[in-house]
Amino acid sequence: MDWLFPIRQIFEFVLPFFERLPVIRALLGFILVFFLPGFAWTLVFFKQIKLIERIALSFGLSIAIVTLSILALNLLLGVSITGLNSLLIIVVVTIIPILIYYLRKLIKG
Repeated sequence: MDWLFPIRQIFEFVLPFFERLPVIRALLGFILVFFLPGFAWTLVFFKQIKLIERIALSFGLSIAIVTLSILALNLLLGVSITGLNSLLIIVVVTIIPILIYYLRKLIKG
């Protein structure tokens, strides 16, 4: 039993539901890969931009950040590129800027 076992169990329970609904799976995958990580990082880096600019920047940032983080972890740490590993990397890359954003807001009061 490896450390990913509980996460793998959750995905084995949830994925058959998404297998039957490919449109929802594609939409969620698109948002998760091409939008959320970049949008989260724009909250950290760009404070005074409009929503339309933030959305446009988020697509480019997401493509760059997701691709580079998956490839860097593969090359530097030897993490194999699988669906589960990619999803975990994307989730971590999305959660880090959200934590930074809320910690900054908490510190500023």
